[in-house]
Amino acid sequence: MITNDYIEEMATFSRWQNDSVYQCCEQIGPKERAMDRGMFFGSIHNTLDHICVVNRSILTFLDGTLPERNPPGQAVWPDWDELKSIRLEQDGLFSAGAREWTESWLARKITKRDPQGDDLPAIPRWVMVVQVFQHQTHHRSQVTSALHSLGIDYGSTDIPWRPGAGYFAG
Repeated sequence: MITNDYIEEMATFSRWQNDSVYQCCEQIGPKERAMDRGMFFGSIHNTLDHICVVNRSILTFLDGTLPERNPPGQAVWPDWDELKSIRLEQDGLFSAGAREWTESWLARKITKRDPQGDDLPAIPRWVMVVQVFQHQTHHRSQVTSALHSLGIDYGSTDIPWRPGAGYFAG
């Protein structure tokens, strides 16, 4: 079982990493963000869009409803400014979750019937919260790899060294 401290740390870490990645992506411009780089979702933009789509799906699932299905390979937020806005909103929701999600709420299993497919398994909410942060990290690493190939330094990705962490205060 995870704690609110874990959620707070991961939400803060994810916001820091998202800020770093999006700032780097601002530098490269729309043409470079849209270029197919052979990544699983093709482009940097589509990969960042995918992260937000899955975030939305998991947040919806945590609230007890089935997430919206999206056509594969199609960006939900093709506009860069809208995607940035969605990402900031989602970062805020995860930070709020660190304050609001109780231990009993996190432990409760979610069971949903899927009218379009197989019934979904019962999953504790805390597992899905861990998944959302793991998923973001996985796909951000694909983006940082693409940025690295463009010669862009995206900075540290280590949790203990995030700004404001205070782990190494003297």
